[in-house]
Amino acid sequence: MSGLFVELLPDYVALREADPREYPSDLSPLTPEEAALVERAVDKRRREYTAGRVLAREAAACLGVDGLVLVNDERRAPMWPEGLVGSITHTRTWCAAAVARRADVRSVGLDVEQDAPLRPKLWDTVCTRRDLAWLQAQPEAARGWLAKALFSAKEAAYKAQYLLTAQLLGFHAMSVRIDAEAGSWRATFERPSGGEFAVGDVLEGRMRRANGLIATALVIR
Repeated sequence: MSGLFVELLPDYVALREADPREYPSDLSPLTPEEAALVERAVDKRRREYTAGRVLAREAAACLGVDGLVLVNDERRAPMWPEGLVGSITHTRTWCAAAVARRADVRSVGLDVEQDAPLRPKLWDTVCTRRDLAWLQAQPEAARGWLAKALFSAKEAAYKAQYLLTAQLLGFHAMSVRIDAEAGSWRATFERPSGGEFAVGDVLEGRMRRANGLIATALVIR
């Protein structure tokens, strides 16, 4: 499969993508510090984690940063080195890593999901009242996949804001609108975050639906 995210990010963001099933489960491509974080994980998790770290290292090398070692903070978020920002996402069939210079980009967020409808019993967990009202106004046949795209956009937005605030947010901290025809989305803060974002602030991103996957991405300049 050709790149899923390549159309969603500007050229100054280095991007690498691959199928995680192509990577070994023995953690051999990782540094000891990276491998220690998943040494007891199941094979699927080990392959996806390995793919993410290897792809992030390759993306950083495109920016002239060699030998990137990427471990997690206490909240399991990647700790990017001084001067870089980035995001990693993976599902069972696809993985992507985006890295940029902090001088060019304040933050970046990626998410990829299987293109299966989000089950209606989960809508209340993921959606604000504004989200639910918007979903109910959409054609019935599209609501399931749009709910999954909404979920994915929130995941990408939360990753991007975390790089700036170090704040964990629940799903009700933002409302999202999807413009499927334009391949874009807008996330509006329903709650403040870390003194960086106020209620009503908006993050704008892009999305793509292809090859049985939904991809969302945004850059904060």
